[in-house]
Amino acid sequence: MRLPRTAHTERPWRVHEFTRDFRVEDVWSFRTPGAGPDDFPAMLEALRTGGGFAEQSPAVRFLFAVRWKLGALFGWDAPEDGVGKRVRSLRDRLPDDLRGTVDGSETGDTPFDSVYKLDDEAVNELANKTVHTLMHLGWVPTGSGGHELRMAVLVKPNGRLGRLYMALIAPFRNLVVYPALTRQWERAWRNRTAGAPGAVTAEVGPHEVPESVRALSNLPAIDYVDRFTLSTDADATPEQWARAMFGDVPTLAERFIWRGLLGLRLARGRSPHTVAGWRIAERGKDWILLEAASWFMSDNLLVQTAEGRVSLSTFLRYDRLLGRAIWSPLSAVHRRLAPGLLRDATAKLRAT
Repeated sequence: MRLPRTAHTERPWRVHEFTRDFRVEDVWSFRTPGAGPDDFPAMLEALRTGGGFAEQSPAVRFLFAVRWKLGALFGWDAPEDGVGKRVRSLRDRLPDDLRGTVDGSETGDTPFDSVYKLDDEAVNELANKTVHTLMHLGWVPTGSGGHELRMAVLVKPNGRLGRLYMALIAPFRNLVVYPALTRQWERAWRNRTAGAPGAVTAEVGPHEVPESVRALSNLPAIDYVDRFTLSTDADATPEQWARAMFGDVPTLAERFIWRGLLGLRLARGRSPHTVAGWRIAERGKDWILLEAASWFMSDNLLVQTAEGRVSLSTFLRYDRLLGRAIWSPLSAVHRRLAPGLLRDATAKLRAT
């Protein structure tokens, strides 16, 4: 999603200290469902392996092919016009604490060079006869308790040629390149660990969780949904996975959250018809649906199995405004705990 320039300029990034002669050209955000405050390195690795030129859409590859042809024709990309030749590298401006944070080869399949990298921001640069360009990547907390990637493009045009060049490519950047890049980078985040044993992928929101999964909920309307999927070699039925995650009866911590904070009405004692007090509402060959409700919200938990994978989905409907007010801050805690539930359940099932 495109953002105003202030989304970059008003944040306390280190890059502001030494780029006053650059202007902010574009700012975009990229959704990273399930991401936490320490996941910026994982995002950068996902971009390195799945965000390069080879992974771009045919339309974007065509535009870049045209650009390289024009560059060769007009001599825009000659070595003497690059970083360290026509312009000094931004590295030459770095304070001592930022020097040595990269080795210059960490941008994968892109024409950019690395400048510096911190726990929540990184800068890459590119120069040719038209512009000196910086790509700033930042890790930003979201209102829902997660984190997202922000990209800001800073430029210093090379005279009239550079200003004309930036004006001519603006429609292509905003209508083709950046929307395609958004899809590619968000897909790289979702696929960063797909298939690796013990890896958990997260999908948050109705646009991320597939319709085939949402259709298994029995709620008439869904106000919140997420799904966490674990790659595993443990073999168990959906009910066995559910009981391994939550137990036959709720633990003290589960009672505090489910009954105390969410007000859910849970069954007492052990029963073949309940899991940790949640009623078994429906089941299929590879899934089981649990349900519980309070006076201000209705909830579903869905456990699904497939070859080499198990997933836990959470569905909520707010029956009162209080439901949204309570779940909004708790959802961030829930998203942090869900991967651990799946991994702990794997260990339990292997042990038995």
